Amino acid sequence: MKPGRSAGAAIPLLALLLALASTAASACGYCVEDRIAAVYDHALLQRAQASKHELAYFAWDGPMTRNAASRQQLQALLEGTPGVDKGSARVSMEPAALALAFDPQRSSAEAIGAALRKKLKALRLSLVLLQVPETPAP
Repeated sequence: MKPGRSAGAAIPLLALLLALASTAASACGYCVEDRIAAVYDHALLQRAQASKHELAYFAWDGPMTRNAASRQQLQALLEGTPGVDKGSARVSMEPAALALAFDPQRSSAEAIGAALRKKLKALRLSLVLLQVPETPAP
């Protein structure tokens, strides 16, 4: 150790560096939680639960201009997909995420995802199922 420097002086510096590093990584926009938060709608969740329907969250990616017209185009594709509850489509352009409600008695998130992938392939977009939250017991 250098003369005049104590080991204790390095601890605050280390704490500062760790704090800065964790701040930079906390909201990257690509984490699952960030994508879900971008399309989360509590009223939609309550409606889905009341009708015993479920929500599905997806991430999408591809060469699409991130603007209002593209958002409307994606929303229309979602709404026109069999199994998706009408009026439940939520679209985020950045981070790129989708949410929808569906009746698990009639379809599954995987089946809806497969149908969406076919539609999105024409736009050269990919789709990944992020999460289907468990519905709490009544």
